[in-house]
Amino acid sequence: MKKIVLIPLGLAALVASALAIEPVNNAEFNVDAGGLNLKTLTSKNFLSRITPLAKKQASLTFYDFTESFSPLFKDNVLPRFEKKYGISVKYLPVDGAVAVQQLIAAKKATQPSPVDVFFISNGQVETAVEGGIVANLPLNTLLPSAPDLNQTAATVSRGFAHGGVVVPFHRNQTAIGYNTRFIATGSEPTTFEELLVYAKQNPKRFAMTNPSKGGSGGGFLESAILNFVKDEACRKPFYDKKVDPPQAEKWATDCLAPVMAYFKELAANAEITNGNTDTLTLIANGAAYIGTIWEDQAYDFMGRGLLPTTVKFRLLKSGQVGDGDGLMIPAGTQKLAAALLFTNFLLSDEIQALKLELNGSRSARTTLNIAKLLKPENAARLLPTDQYPSLSRPRINGDLSSAAQKRFTQDILQGK
Repeated sequence: MKKIVLIPLGLAALVASALAIEPVNNAEFNVDAGGLNLKTLTSKNFLSRITPLAKKQASLTFYDFTESFSPLFKDNVLPRFEKKYGISVKYLPVDGAVAVQQLIAAKKATQPSPVDVFFISNGQVETAVEGGIVANLPLNTLLPSAPDLNQTAATVSRGFAHGGVVVPFHRNQTAIGYNTRFIATGSEPTTFEELLVYAKQNPKRFAMTNPSKGGSGGGFLESAILNFVKDEACRKPFYDKKVDPPQAEKWATDCLAPVMAYFKELAANAEITNGNTDTLTLIANGAAYIGTIWEDQAYDFMGRGLLPTTVKFRLLKSGQVGDGDGLMIPAGTQKLAAALLFTNFLLSDEIQALKLELNGSRSARTTLNIAKLLKPENAARLLPTDQYPSLSRPRINGDLSSAAQKRFTQDILQGK
């Protein structure tokens, strides 16, 4: 009988890091290596092999689909990278969906990619991968600066399993924010049921963002679905990317009765707002004592003096959903070495800590010591360390979420 040797998980990761990379979901790499033999590249020899070639390439182009990260990149990240490696970066904020179509058009025309590294929305990953514009490199295990990635975040985007070709750069988290002027820490609601009791006892003091108008409300709705939907057949599609919109509509009709029953009671006693900022504004001016938030947005508001430091954050005990966005290298890049070096730099301790310090943007790096990396006053503007990541949950299939939002609008807001 052949003897089977089991390798501990941590050791398995070390073994994998010493092995040459293989293309993801393909027999061959789909990217021009520019003189680099990818089949001999490992995380161990990454810097020694990549750095000299990257310096010869001398420059790269970087797309950013966000608006809020521009100061981080322009004023902090890019100057540090350029100083360290002598490689210039052309930084271009873009509309993410439009940029994906631009890359698909370039591929169809057999033209080189106009960009070398793309900070892309999780919601666009499936389109990009299926459009053939993403280099099929196992970034999740290749980058030496990030040996400790949460592998779910590193291989799956909104239910779409891409296998590691998009590496998570930014993670965000929905949560509950409460003002300790009115609710003492330790007495705040910690479950959906306690939140409903509080709302009934304190009408209109709980602010919930309309799920169709802001992600903190949509995340709160998804978190309620995870909590209240118990039927296994109804839970099965949560992370099934094969679910299509018609199936999602049927699921919302068949499976959300307990969720809608909860929100019918909650909404009668809550303030439903028209956006994430509106909810934070109500909390800031004392009109609401507690509400749905994005941790990173609230962190930013507090840093700019738009939200009092008396506001604290928590996750409900059943968990609340979070999301994030990642970095991909286009298959059509002509500067692969520079792109890889820059991507590795973005996942480093230095930049991940800087990103959290400036933007409240979480990391998929699992061993970063937040308490040591951040100033105490900034660490206090985040969720308690004993709650994140233990109570963070991945967002459900996007079509299911959209169907749930539609039913919320019809049943709760329109009263149909």
